[in-house]
Amino acid sequence: MARPRHNSAQPLLSNHQKSWLWGSLCVAETLEGGRWPIYELILAENANQPIHQQIEQAAISANIPLERQSSKRIEQLCKSRDHQGVLALMGPFPYANFEQLLTQISPQSRFVILDCIQDPYNFGAIVRSAAAFGMTGILIGQNNQVGVTSHVARSSVGMVNRIPICQLENLTQAIQALLLKNSALFSAEQNGSLEIRQIFQQSEHRQQPLAIIMGNEAEGIARELKTLCTNSVRIPMAPGVESLNAAVSAGILMYELSSLRNSLP
Repeated sequence: MARPRHNSAQPLLSNHQKSWLWGSLCVAETLEGGRWPIYELILAENANQPIHQQIEQAAISANIPLERQSSKRIEQLCKSRDHQGVLALMGPFPYANFEQLLTQISPQSRFVILDCIQDPYNFGAIVRSAAAFGMTGILIGQNNQVGVTSHVARSSVGMVNRIPICQLENLTQAIQALLLKNSALFSAEQNGSLEIRQIFQQSEHRQQPLAIIMGNEAEGIARELKTLCTNSVRIPMAPGVESLNAAVSAGILMYELSSLRNSLP
């Protein structure tokens, strides 16, 4: 079958090579979310498992151009062997509107703020954990921060479609806006003042929106952001262990935050 021609007037996620999204679960989640535009969808000729049939029916229902190609051709297009017989050409990622998110804030709101996380796999893993542990939203900056790319989406296994992600020109202003909504903000640091489990020992935090700021893999959190924080938190670890991977740390902190809040009377 001839490959459909992409309309060059339509904006892509990145340059053409980096605008491909692949993997059956990731593409299925994106189709189900219905927000992130898919311009073209290619299935392998031998892709006939139930999830492939589900993807095919969803694409037909959404009027997305669909074709069958050989697995080898899909591998050539995405430069990867782990495509699982599914390849989609993506438009720009639809970031959430921060101002709208602010209007919906409540004492139960929980945010994770990322300051210059540059590894797409770390970012994707953080997104996956944030979705799993019921975070309200993720805030990222525009400078020195990886955005939602194909790599990030695949690392999150499509969870970028399940949680609001706001990309902001100025993280400082966003944090100040959260503070005006009576939020408590905590910087995640190796030598933080509080263990994460101690947050709710302070009764005022039990009825406040909460946010945790994660810093750059090498440099940590910018000083100007630290000064805005209510306090700092740490993960207790065995002697001799200095730190954890950013995505692992974020996952632990978000799990504890979710677990502790859900256990409150």
